[in-house]
Amino acid sequence: MEKQAQIYKADQRGCSESEIFRRFCTFNFDDYRAISRHAFGALYAVNDETLAAGNKIVRHVEENFDIILLPLVGGIVYKDSLGNQDIVGTEEIRIFSAHKGMSYEITNSYEEELVNYIQIWLRPDKPFFTSQSNQQNFNLSERNILIPLFEGKISDSPVLKTNATADGFIGIFDGRKEGKYKLKNPHNGLFTFVINGAFEFENRLIESRDALSISGISEIAFEALSENAILLILEIPLKR
Repeated sequence: MEKQAQIYKADQRGCSESEIFRRFCTFNFDDYRAISRHAFGALYAVNDETLAAGNKIVRHVEENFDIILLPLVGGIVYKDSLGNQDIVGTEEIRIFSAHKGMSYEITNSYEEELVNYIQIWLRPDKPFFTSQSNQQNFNLSERNILIPLFEGKISDSPVLKTNATADGFIGIFDGRKEGKYKLKNPHNGLFTFVINGAFEFENRLIESRDALSISGISEIAFEALSENAILLILEIPLKR
């Protein structure tokens, strides 16, 4: 596979905003359309969302997806039309199967504080789509390593599973610390999103809320360029 890479700068993301809600989307989503912002294989959406205090948003799903909620600032209340409900806080991740026709809502129950969270949408492997709604915590006190967040459903490890053969990791790094990621499947692609700070990937500078997709590699090295730099790494199947 020929090596290909694309950088998604934070200030070039699509933006949808109201008095109570703001969404920055890395890929084409809802009314945002750009030629260079198509989905990356099974990775359909990476949305950076902020919700004002005491408000909620409701979303109706038009096709099957696995949806991942990752709070960054504050906690959110998740509720869906199937009766699942829980509070998802920082250093917690929730994955749920959003079937076609289902709806869900996200609420900020704080009286004064904004909440900020990431939504990741994954297209499932065909033809099976298993219902799930699960939540798990992770510990960012472990530094300079990649911590597993989720993985494909074939594995028997205790990490949360997805209906796509995708893997997700998060890590917090000290300045000048180096890391490396080796793909489980060299036919997959790698997508990385910087939550905080700055990183360098093969001489590519990726700063806070920037992203990078790259294919045609078997592994990649990176270096944190700032203290407390936080990184998401997703291994994504490209062939649908």
